[in-house]
Amino acid sequence: MKTQVRTYCGLCHPRCGLVFDIENGKAVGVRGDKDHPVTKGLVCARSRLMLEHLYHPDRINYPLKRKGARGSGQWEQISWEQALDEAAEKLDALRSRYGAETLAFTHGTSRTYHWDERRFNNLFGTPNICGANNICMCPSQAVEYATYGGFTWGDMRHAQCVVIWGYAPSKSNFPDWAGLKQAQKNGVKIIVVDPRRIPEADIADIWLPIRPGTDVALMLGWLKIIIDEGLYDTDFVERWTVGFADLKKVVAAYTPEKVAAITWLDTEQIVASARLYANTKPATLTWGFGTDKQGINATQTARARAILRAVTGNLDIQGGEPLGWVEPVGKIISEAELEKTEAISAEQRAKQLGADRYPFFGYPGWERNLENNRKLPPDYMHPSMAGISCIAHAHSVFEAMLSDKPYPVRAAISLASNPLLSLPNPRRTYEALKSLDLYIVNEYYMTPSAALADYVFPSCSTVETTQLWHSADFCVACPRGVEPLFERRNSYDFWRGLGIRLGQEKDWPWQTVEEVWDHCLAPVGLTFAQLVEQNGIFGKREYRRYEQYGFGTPSGKVELRSRIFEELGAEPLPVYREMPHSPTGSPELYKQYPLILITGSRFMPMYHSEQRQLPSARRRHPDPIVTLHPQTAQEMEMVEGEWIRIATPQGSICMRLKTSDRLDPRMVDMDHGWWFPERQEALPELFGVFEANANVLCPDSPEFCSPEIGSWPHSALLCRVEKIATQAQQ
Repeated sequence: MKTQVRTYCGLCHPRCGLVFDIENGKAVGVRGDKDHPVTKGLVCARSRLMLEHLYHPDRINYPLKRKGARGSGQWEQISWEQALDEAAEKLDALRSRYGAETLAFTHGTSRTYHWDERRFNNLFGTPNICGANNICMCPSQAVEYATYGGFTWGDMRHAQCVVIWGYAPSKSNFPDWAGLKQAQKNGVKIIVVDPRRIPEADIADIWLPIRPGTDVALMLGWLKIIIDEGLYDTDFVERWTVGFADLKKVVAAYTPEKVAAITWLDTEQIVASARLYANTKPATLTWGFGTDKQGINATQTARARAILRAVTGNLDIQGGEPLGWVEPVGKIISEAELEKTEAISAEQRAKQLGADRYPFFGYPGWERNLENNRKLPPDYMHPSMAGISCIAHAHSVFEAMLSDKPYPVRAAISLASNPLLSLPNPRRTYEALKSLDLYIVNEYYMTPSAALADYVFPSCSTVETTQLWHSADFCVACPRGVEPLFERRNSYDFWRGLGIRLGQEKDWPWQTVEEVWDHCLAPVGLTFAQLVEQNGIFGKREYRRYEQYGFGTPSGKVELRSRIFEELGAEPLPVYREMPHSPTGSPELYKQYPLILITGSRFMPMYHSEQRQLPSARRRHPDPIVTLHPQTAQEMEMVEGEWIRIATPQGSICMRLKTSDRLDPRMVDMDHGWWFPERQEALPELFGVFEANANVLCPDSPEFCSPEIGSWPHSALLCRVEKIATQAQQ
């Protein structure tokens, strides 16, 4: 007899509701939960992979200890107790010898909890948490806190104009894609800014096929048009912003003609799109990963986007960019309050690697954002978004592993993180991980990074544990679908087990993560079980609350000219910089590498470097794909389906060729996150991690990174493509 159990998907960021069909204790079917209060039965191709993922024979099910040389593929199965005891003992010895800062941590993208890792590391005393934060949302979050005191999520449901900028929800966020298609049917105006003709462009009123890396120039051009033509919200700008006169001077040079020359767009497109956005209210301008990965321009793009939202009067209005938490959702204890940030001393904060070069993204910037955020009521604007932007710089962390400068980093923990696939310059990452005295990994599968570890702990799937999906407007309980299989555990159990062995017992009073959720829900008088039955909490949104509270910035207003940026030695107003490797930034190099490279493009059903093991996913997308325009391929005598080599000054990789007229003939678009689980684990093969890994092509030295936060470029690079004499997988 089959029974049904409600649960949720966690194979990407949204926690979409699922229903499992259970037979003899095993999940045998999965579908969307039509009763889910947010996703209402919508699921994408990823959710349909859940059962394959849950029961895959290659899952790590027991703690493993390295037996042979690092990377030899030789493991011994041990108990959780032994693994935690030995790991804690070694961490304690390294802390005694080098100080707590000798431990680094890399994390992934929310497949597990995040607050528990920060709690452990803050209590341990290390400031060196790092990962892909510098190129994924966190730059925008930190910038928005400095600009108007919080992070916004656009209200697409009520907007009259939606700008999809550097974001392809059709390939990355199914609920947003469904919402956008519905908005189009309802007559909402849609502008898409993307170098590729993505599906979103097909339903757009205006598509702007921008040259990669030049987005901030287009934003400055929009601002000039909006200011010159008086399309800005005069009342809001006069009453609630500072620095407008300075902004007007900065954008004066960005005429439509100049912006067209920079961006490869037509002047008519630029003017028409600026007018459409400014004249159609309410409007929402989305965040996009495509703008955070632009290297030197990433931070200033985020600044210009925040300013556009403000001067058009779209901040904190229905259908625009709502700001802050709502009642009673804002009363729920947030992740920021669980992180124990106060536990790490000022002395240890000062040792954060990379904060000297990129202070805005380390403790100095975070502390200034938090100081101003605290002016607001705690249940109005939690500081959680600013908190996850308080990180060390990965380049500096891995350099310290190799050089022991400015001090030795001799231990690292990676949880649901695959740094060989998520960070640039993976060959250096490989050498750094190999050099460690202790490397601990918590994972679903044996990955290239996990293969270099000393201990590998088995992580349970999202459906084997519980979570609170806590948004500004709602809080939904995410119930467990099945009990954890074998000896898999959630990240809370891992961190708590390690923390107790390292003297943190009093700071982990909750034996299970469900007790944590009960603690978080106590201010609204609920337990986790009651929230499951109630099917969520939904707050009633109030708008323009800045009229009562102001903004969480030094001036209490939207800072078009940012005091925090200025205090930290960064440009206080948006500025466009030409990429070091670009057609105009390095014309001689352009002759050798005559194509513009885009990496990091999303593709269904896989997510980042995940799902490569799953047969149904590989049937849909068996090989790493590089896309050229048919004209470009023809000129180079390349045939669709053959393997070709892609090279930048940083290195070269091989991928299978696809042709498409949805891409400019001057550009190359490629998958990211590729490795081959079917290959040999042991060195030297290491699952073929360097063969089709787009990050091999990406630099991360300071001249390529944004000077404010150190974002490295995964796009707008120069490359060339070459035929391979022998057509076999390279």
